[in-house]
Amino acid sequence: MPAERKKSTSMEEKETSLNNKDKEFSDRRSVNSRDKPKEDVRLGMKREMLKPPEDKKKKLEEEKRKKEDKERKKKDDEKVKCEEEQKKKEEEEKQKFEEEEKKKQEEEVKRQQEEAAAQLKEKEEAHQLHQEAWERHQARKELRSKNQNASDSRPEENFFSRLDSSLKKNTAFVKKLKTITEQQRDSLSHDFNGLNLSKYIAEAVASIVEAKLKISDVNCAVHLCSLFHQRYADFAPSLLQVWKKHFEARKEEKTPNITKLRTDLRFIAELTIVGIFTDKEGLSLIYEQLKNIINADRESHTHVSVVISFCRHCGDDIAGLVPRKVKGAADKFNLSFPPSEIISPEKQQPFQNLLKEYFTSLTKHLKRDHRELQNIERQNR
Repeated sequence: MPAERKKSTSMEEKETSLNNKDKEFSDRRSVNSRDKPKEDVRLGMKREMLKPPEDKKKKLEEEKRKKEDKERKKKDDEKVKCEEEQKKKEEEEKQKFEEEEKKKQEEEVKRQQEEAAAQLKEKEEAHQLHQEAWERHQARKELRSKNQNASDSRPEENFFSRLDSSLKKNTAFVKKLKTITEQQRDSLSHDFNGLNLSKYIAEAVASIVEAKLKISDVNCAVHLCSLFHQRYADFAPSLLQVWKKHFEARKEEKTPNITKLRTDLRFIAELTIVGIFTDKEGLSLIYEQLKNIINADRESHTHVSVVISFCRHCGDDIAGLVPRKVKGAADKFNLSFPPSEIISPEKQQPFQNLLKEYFTSLTKHLKRDHRELQNIERQNR
């Protein structure tokens, strides 16, 4: 028994010893497993350090190549972007240029159309002016011939017995002559044809001379005077005498009526042109009045509108003046305008000289005023 107990004890000791060894080995393995990662890192670093120089050089070159590729790619992208922007800019400039060219072409076409329309209008106006000038010239010649030969065609005494001689109608007609207008031409002509005005010539003449006409009404007044002259032999002499008295009275006026003066001068000029007054009577009366106006107006030129109106309406026949508009149309479109043949050139010459003198004094006046304005402007600076 003791031998077995001893044997048993010995076996237990062995087992204990084995277990302790296993435990120690297990603990050692556990410690070794914890320290292994650190060892691996150290070994990796050691291996890296121990790598050959060629591998390190390759890696640097690879990194350098990648960097260069990246920079090259960046430059390429910038270049592409720049090219796209340049292309876009060129396209915009091209489009802008095309739009400007298109606009220029449209403006040029429009300008040409406007120029063609203006030329067409100018041509039409020139031909209309040409036609009106010939119609006016022909009508004046015919009326002048008719008035100059009125003594051969005046009616006999028995003609007047068929007309209305009543005081009421005749005085009413004479009163209307103080307010002659172009719109009344037909009605006044109709009334005249039915009346016997033999006893009312003086009253009719006075009404006509006193009438406050507008320039546009002068032709109507001349028409009525022609009707009177062709029917009544004493009308023209009476009219001339009343006009002379009227102008004599005007000399005393301190402030003449410019509108009446302008109309009166045109009126007596037209009466002379159409032959109611003889050239000697009418031209001497016109010249005298025009000379009085110009001599009194050499310094102030306050009556310049009267002279201009006379030149515009009667200058071609009385003074042989050719309007600039007529001359331009004749030269540009090769048109032949009627000649100034109603009054002879010899009779026109005194009027030309008088108007040239007035024009010279007027230009001096304007130049003097211009210099004064320049001086005032310099002083105000």
